[in-house]
Amino acid sequence: MAKCPKCGTIVETPIKEWSLPKKTKNGEKSKIVFGTFICPNCSAQFRATVEKPAEPTTIKSIVKNLKNIEGEFVNTLKNLREKIQKLEGERSNLLLEIEELKKMAESKANALENEITMLRDEVKSLKELLGYEEDEKE
Repeated sequence: MAKCPKCGTIVETPIKEWSLPKKTKNGEKSKIVFGTFICPNCSAQFRATVEKPAEPTTIKSIVKNLKNIEGEFVNTLKNLREKIQKLEGERSNLLLEIEELKKMAESKANALENEITMLRDEVKSLKELLGYEEDEKE
C-alpha cells in the first residue's frame, strides 16, 4: 500500500515488485521490498516501499520502548492526580453549598411556621372578638 505523491490517493497493489538486501545496524541481513505503482486517480507512476523490514529486537530497543511507556504512564498518573485534586476541591465546594442551602431552607421553614402560628393566633383572636363559638362550626 502506497500513497500517490501527486494526488495523495492510496494505491493498494504494485504493478511490479523487487527486493534489495539490506544490512541492519547490528550487521544482520534483511531485505526491503520496493514496488512500482500506478495511481488510479491521476495515472501517475511512482515507486515506493512495499514492505518495511522489521527492526530486529534488541535489548536497547526494548529498554527504549519501556522508557517511552514509563514516560507515558508517568504523564497519565500526573494528569489523573491533577483531575482527582480538582474533583476533590469541587466536591468540597458542593458540600459547602449544600450545607448553606440546608440552612436557608430551615430558616424559611421556621419563618413559615412562625407565620402560620401568628395567623392561627389571629384567627383565634378574631373568633373571640366576633363571638364565634366552636359549636357553630360543626
